[in-house]
Amino acid sequence: MGEPQRLHRRRLVLLLWGLLAIFYFYLSYDYIRVSMNDRTFGEYVDHAVQLAADQHRNSNEVRSMILVKAEELGISLRGDQIVIVGAGPTLRVKLDYQADIEVPVFERVIYRKDFHHDVAYRPLR
Repeated sequence: MGEPQRLHRRRLVLLLWGLLAIFYFYLSYDYIRVSMNDRTFGEYVDHAVQLAADQHRNSNEVRSMILVKAEELGISLRGDQIVIVGAGPTLRVKLDYQADIEVPVFERVIYRKDFHHDVAYRPLR
């Protein structure tokens, strides 16, 4: 095997490892982004429930507040995925949704992460 051929093979292997590293970096970034958006969304849902219970808002207002924040964060959530029970001090909100982790370039879903939130009003102490 000649030296130029070996050098060519090494470059090809290096290129493949580089592409693999980029692929895993993108998947990791997408997973972390989705998880951080969910954490922010969860904090907002908790805040919205506390606020809505204190101000005796109706379920349509609570649902609208949650849907606006979900859209702002790029979370695909429909109104029928939000279950609102009670009002005032008995207010409770449950919601489930999925976020897709996609393969770079091909935009194919390879992983679907499930998120669940169950938030109830907590009176101030």
